[in-house]
Amino acid sequence: MPRRSSLPVAFVVPTLVILLILSMVPTLYAIVIALQNRELSSATYSYVWLSNFYDLFFDRRFLNAVWVSVKWEIVTVAATMAVAIGLGVLMFEVASPRLRNIYCLLFIIPVLLPRVSAAFVWKFAYHPLYGIATYPYRLLTGGLIFDPLSKPSTALFAVASVDVWQWGLFFAVIVLKLLETLPPQPIEAARLDHARRWQIHAYVTLPMLKAPLVSLMFVKMIESLRSFDLIYVMTRGGPGVATETLDMYAFSQGFIESGKVSYASAMAVLMMIATVITFTMLWKRVQA
Repeated sequence: MPRRSSLPVAFVVPTLVILLILSMVPTLYAIVIALQNRELSSATYSYVWLSNFYDLFFDRRFLNAVWVSVKWEIVTVAATMAVAIGLGVLMFEVASPRLRNIYCLLFIIPVLLPRVSAAFVWKFAYHPLYGIATYPYRLLTGGLIFDPLSKPSTALFAVASVDVWQWGLFFAVIVLKLLETLPPQPIEAARLDHARRWQIHAYVTLPMLKAPLVSLMFVKMIESLRSFDLIYVMTRGGPGVATETLDMYAFSQGFIESGKVSYASAMAVLMMIATVITFTMLWKRVQA
């Protein structure tokens, strides 16, 4: 029996060890800090154990941040997948191969832009007087001013539209390429049965792409958790706390307002636990 080569192990194990150290050391340190009462204004500290976690559940601003984070996840993930599937199917049905390549090139550009740069561009686009995004409203209403970033009812959706603009167009390219890899026989058979275009995609192509589409959805769910830079540049969590997500509130408590590093670490630890549990349950349900 030939002896197995140890070369793959020699390459894989050091990489895994490095990744484990880079991920576990900060995580364990954050847990330790969350059990203390560290503040930036004081060098002394002591262990308060679960006191920070207990205080969080009576913090109305924390509960609001959790709710805003949940809304942000639902809006950005649902809208991104809807835009991606809609545009991907539309390009597959209408555009010629040459036009598809042009559209793909254009749709990839937004996601290549740095998030902060895109945030500044769209913040100016939403300007109530000079913004191109608010110009149609001014044109239709005879010059009335509309500032979506300053209204609690529209600020979250205005910021979410930028996220969808970046990732929805990029995912549309992926959906298009997935559709192009499907075998043509089931599609031709559905057309011979006089199925309409929407029926072909609803009952044939998209069910065949269930696994990659679910993977795209989970990638977007993870990416939406990293929304700090976009929201911070566009609204700073405002107006009020209308767009203050959990990571923004943790940053504010830890480094801006009160310097409660342990309190902020407790939020981060809770966010990590909730994310792992939620994603695991969703993944098992989808795979069932």
